[in-house]
Amino acid sequence: MSHHPRPGLTVLVLASAALALASCASHTVPPLASGAAPGKPAGAGSDSRSIWRLRSGLNVAALSCRGRSRTAVAPAYRRMLERHKQVFAASYRSEVTRYGMAGFDHDQTRVYNHFANQRSPSAFCSTAAEVADRASRIDSGRFGPEAPRLLAQLERGLR
Repeated sequence: MSHHPRPGLTVLVLASAALALASCASHTVPPLASGAAPGKPAGAGSDSRSIWRLRSGLNVAALSCRGRSRTAVAPAYRRMLERHKQVFAASYRSEVTRYGMAGFDHDQTRVYNHFANQRSPSAFCSTAAEVADRASRIDSGRFGPEAPRLLAQLERGLR
């Protein structure tokens, strides 16, 4: 006989997860603005906001695009992270400076929820795989200027 040591905790965690998922799926989320806020820092002369949002969107794709006829994103995502490690580090610092840690965490929750709200997961995964592959092959010096276009392409995959 299997006995779970904390059935009440399990129910609470599952109920919380269900509510969080339901709130994500119950409405259509408008595209995220990708431009840098006026007067705010942008990492390494590029649009740190687009860079970080692209990374976040592809992170959601890497986690959710598995099995069930979905195109895998994780391998290209890992290559992109490795290739642009310094760009992402600079972007992260810039975004934390822009929002403060609490504000950054709040913004990231919004971004992750946005990309989790996929009308057609298979279409999103296919688009995300293309974007991640392109992003993994771009030279790091060109990654910042390309990030807004890649983010826009990833956004189109949600529709």
